[in-house]
Amino acid sequence: MDHETKGKLQQLSLFLSNLPQTIPYADAAQTHYRFFLDDEKIEDMGPIGALNRELECVMGQRHNGPISFKERGPGLEAVVDVLESHLIEHHNSPETILLVKWVDDL
Repeated sequence: MDHETKGKLQQLSLFLSNLPQTIPYADAAQTHYRFFLDDEKIEDMGPIGALNRELECVMGQRHNGPISFKERGPGLEAVVDVLESHLIEHHNSPETILLVKWVDDL
C-alpha cells in the first residue's frame, strides 16, 4: 500500500472516531456495520470483489450520492481495519483500486 493511501486510511479513522454526537452511538454488539465475507462470494468474485459487494450491502451504494452514516462507534470504525488488511494482503492486485475508491468515498 502506498504512503498516500496509508495517510487516507489514518485520516478516515480519525474522522470516523470523531463523528458528531447527533449520530446515534452503537457499541460492537449492537452495530449495523458488520463485514462478513463468505467463502462462496470469495470464490465467485475474488476477495476484493467480495469485499466491495459486502461494503455496498452494508454501507450503501455510492452512486446514489454521499454515504449517510446511520450510527457511529466501533462497528463503523472497523471498516478502516477491514480496508487496510485487504489493501495490504492484495497490494499487487489491480483490483485494489476499488478499495481505494471506498477509502476516498467514505
